[in-house]
Amino acid sequence: MKYIVHILAAVLFIFSCSTAKVSHIEEPTNNSLFGRKFKLVSIYPDMDITIEFTHDTIHGFSAVNNYSSSYTLDGDIFNILSISMTKKSGTSDRIAAEIEYLNMLKNATSYKINGRQLTIYTLLSSENLVFEEF
Repeated sequence: MKYIVHILAAVLFIFSCSTAKVSHIEEPTNNSLFGRKFKLVSIYPDMDITIEFTHDTIHGFSAVNNYSSSYTLDGDIFNILSISMTKKSGTSDRIAAEIEYLNMLKNATSYKINGRQLTIYTLLSSENLVFEEF
C-alpha cells in the first residue's frame, strides 16, 4: 500500500513540475497594420502608390521605385526610420509624385485606421496620406 502511495505521489510531483509550451501567433486585428496592404488614394491616386506592413517593416511602390523601411509604433504614434529604395528612372511627373510621397511618409507622426481606410498624419503637410486597403 505504501508503495502505491509513493508511486502516486511521485507521478503527481512529476506532472505538476512540467510546463506546457505556449505559443503565441500574432493575428492581425481590425486596428492592426500587420499583414495589410494599402493603396494611396488622397494624392496621386493614378500613380498606384502602395504601402504594405510586416511586423516591423514597410515596403511598397512609390510611383517609380520600390521602397522599404523599418517603422515603430507606440499607440497611434507612427515613426518611419530611413527609407531605402530602388533607383529606377521615370517621367518627371512620377518622380515629383514619388519625392512628395516619400517626404510626407518620412515626416509621419501618427496614424488612424477606420475600417479599410488608413490615414497617416504628417508633420510638415496640411494634407494627410489616405490609403484604401486592397
